[in-house]
Amino acid sequence: MKRMFVVLSVALVALLAFPTTALAAGFQDGRVVLGGTFTLKGGEVLQGDLLVIGGTATLEAGSQVTGTVGLIGGSIDVFGTIDGDLASVGGNLHLAPTALVHGDVATLGSEVNREQGAVVEGQVTAGEVDGPLDLTVPGTFMPRFPRTFIDLSPLSWTFNIGWYFLRAFLLAALAVLLVMFWPLRAGRVSQAMVAQPLAAGALGLLTFLVAVPVIVFLVLTICLSPLAFLGGLVLVVAYTFGWVAIGLEVGQRLAAAFRQDWSLAVSAGVGTLVLTIVAYGIDFLPCVGWLAPAAVYCLGLGAVLLTRFGGQDYLGRPRAV
Repeated sequence: MKRMFVVLSVALVALLAFPTTALAAGFQDGRVVLGGTFTLKGGEVLQGDLLVIGGTATLEAGSQVTGTVGLIGGSIDVFGTIDGDLASVGGNLHLAPTALVHGDVATLGSEVNREQGAVVEGQVTAGEVDGPLDLTVPGTFMPRFPRTFIDLSPLSWTFNIGWYFLRAFLLAALAVLLVMFWPLRAGRVSQAMVAQPLAAGALGLLTFLVAVPVIVFLVLTICLSPLAFLGGLVLVVAYTFGWVAIGLEVGQRLAAAFRQDWSLAVSAGVGTLVLTIVAYGIDFLPCVGWLAPAAVYCLGLGAVLLTRFGGQDYLGRPRAV
């Protein structure tokens, strides 16, 4: 089990090391697959590590990866050779009869299909980890009690920091999509937040304090639990939309500060990325750090409610057709 943790930590460390170099480096210094499709053809050699995040990768027979292969969500089909370790956090892992892994294979919450003939020279381990591996839905939060100790283990920090950056990129990608399809609605929510921050924040906080006990009560009634699920889903969508709207405002101000002419989608993506990194960076502080993301969530949630999910502006003028 200890060996599995080491291998999985390597995969998540790669998440921090790759984005600035691997995407441009091609097959010489490793490769990152972010939600796309990658195929290493027979006879090709990838010098370095391969990291697949929510994408699909195929290592054909006769191909070779000289480093470690990491999978975070998505799927990977291995027909070729991996000189290093193979680590998977979630997703689907397929080892074909021609697959050869010189190192260890470690999986966490993954579906593994190892066919007869697949060779793994190291250890094969699988398991579940609680604690440092935070798999909560991006965009959700619950105030934490003051920490009674600080976990200084390398594994804990690796997982926490890896999820910290992954969550920021996921929210930024979601922001781009939302603003691409609903630019007017996102703009109205953003304007309401700027025009009435105190009203929006107070309404968001009040809504959260009322909604959570109501949802818990509905769950306890059992027969009304479907309403609890629906209410929780609406709440998550609302404050995620509010977070994106605040990110849009941050992005527009950054564009103005750097004298850039960004589209709304780009502004939303950049702004949400910066907002998430800063807010959850503060969240690392003991005891009071959670106040930063909580304040942003309340502000965004209130602005969403004031504008009825962006359907009208805060003053109640009719929605543009």
